[in-house]
Amino acid sequence: MSLVTVVVPTYNKAAYIEEALKSIENQTYRDWRLLVVDDGSTDNTVSIVKRVMDPSRTQVIERKQNQGVCHVLNQALQTIQTKYFIQVDGDDWIVPETIEVLLNEMERQSENVALAYANTCHWHEKNGVLHYFKTMKHRPFKDRYDFVVYSSMVQPRFYRTSCVKNVGGWEVDELTGGRMLEDRRMLLRLLDQYNFVHVDRDLYQFRYHHNNLSQFRNAATYNLLIKMFTDKALIRWGDHYRAEMIGPPHLWQTVVLTPTNQRKE
Repeated sequence: MSLVTVVVPTYNKAAYIEEALKSIENQTYRDWRLLVVDDGSTDNTVSIVKRVMDPSRTQVIERKQNQGVCHVLNQALQTIQTKYFIQVDGDDWIVPETIEVLLNEMERQSENVALAYANTCHWHEKNGVLHYFKTMKHRPFKDRYDFVVYSSMVQPRFYRTSCVKNVGGWEVDELTGGRMLEDRRMLLRLLDQYNFVHVDRDLYQFRYHHNNLSQFRNAATYNLLIKMFTDKALIRWGDHYRAEMIGPPHLWQTVVLTPTNQRKE
């Protein structure tokens, strides 16, 4: 029985989806299941998936209406039957050892560990050509507050399914309808009661291109979302700190924590 589902959320990723799928097909750990959830693409993303992948181990969910990645992942969560799942976005890819390395690490951990992550290689695409940019060497977090002030997002995200289900999946916000920041909002919720583990391997390959949601044009909205979900988490954790966003609002801001006075009973 497979232990891992690879979840690929997609929306108009026809230019990139085949490379993402081939990286999954090339995994050294062979007993995976693939779940592609397409969020109402208007290109031929779905037809490429069906042409490339083995239908005996692949499930494709075609959403009729584009609603955003949080809705996509919540639908995926209802479908996943495996102990773990890993998210691979339709325009990114993973190296061949990714699932094997992260699965082995999670199997060594207690059930209080909800997430394993590694390091991220960043690539810029220009005129259809990929150029290596940098590698983000992520690190372990001392505690949940250490994660709050960590400005980068960890990848790949290899989840323990029961933990994600236990926190109720992805919260959908009124500001964007759940279209952005699915990563940080989930990790903040998991940190209510679970821990994470870092594996110092360069496993996830992140592609920058002109259609990325995480572009500077969306920075102001991302900053608002980060502030909103961070504030909610800090209150849940006892209201010991307040979050301040540092930097120009039209660029990526960083979170700084300042202690609050404890409320009297």
